Amino acid sequence: MNPGPVVAGEPSATAGSGLMTSLVIPVYNQLDYTRRCLDSIHRWTDVPIEVIVVDNASADGTRDYLKTVPAQVIANDSNLGCAKAWNQGVRASTGQVIGILNNDIVVTPGWLRGLLAFMQSGRYGIVSPSAREGPLDYDLERYAAEFTRRCAGAIRKEIYGACMLIDRRVFEQVGLFDEAFTYGGCEDVDFLWRAREAGWQAAMTGSVLIHHFSMVTQDAIKNKQSRTYPTANLAHFTAKWNRTVRGNWLERRWTGLRSVVTARYERLRYGHALIEKPTPAGASASGIKPTP
Repeated sequence: MNPGPVVAGEPSATAGSGLMTSLVIPVYNQLDYTRRCLDSIHRWTDVPIEVIVVDNASADGTRDYLKTVPAQVIANDSNLGCAKAWNQGVRASTGQVIGILNNDIVVTPGWLRGLLAFMQSGRYGIVSPSAREGPLDYDLERYAAEFTRRCAGAIRKEIYGACMLIDRRVFEQVGLFDEAFTYGGCEDVDFLWRAREAGWQAAMTGSVLIHHFSMVTQDAIKNKQSRTYPTANLAHFTAKWNRTVRGNWLERRWTGLRSVVTARYERLRYGHALIEKPTPAGASASGIKPTP
């Protein structure tokens, strides 16, 4: 990195300008999801990028596959977890904007250009797209076009941890991800809180939609390696911030109510919530049935 003067909340001159964005993607097995993710990135990205894949000791053919794709690969001998893998990728990156992506997402046409434009127009340090979660049993491109047409003006002042674009100067000011968080969980919230304390703004936009299969790698880790890491991460977060992630009873109630009200408002105004969950019979949260 090249530290320099930082004005929190002022966008990078390169955000949205067409200069290179670095995309950091940690992987641990789950080859089919990684292939879908990378295929969609290379198909639907129309601005300069460098792709950095951090392989946390996959044993399912992922490492051989990564030799065939246009990406810088960092191959670890063991599973170092999310925070360490993210930091490896950030250190290896050269872009002014750095994307932190899960390997179980699928992007859509113009996704990165749209996020960069949103980052610049809103003077944000961290931005995320909207997301539809669950099985990919619908026509994603068609659905994304309809979704973004309706939701282009929708904004939530939060981030979506599966896909974040971060101005490099945020890292230069607040540091990298806290590697005391193991495997995955809380490190994104911790980073967001540190960024906000430093004056940076973060938001999610309805102008870009991705698909997220959700919790694929973390579920595999919990099943195969450790069932204790979520508890350890929560304990570290509580010790660090002197509160839990969700706060006390009143704060939890308020957060839950606010989430429900926000989603309902978005559906009423835009026809969609910015984070959509699977719904019965293949219907979307807006009542529009995705095309198979």
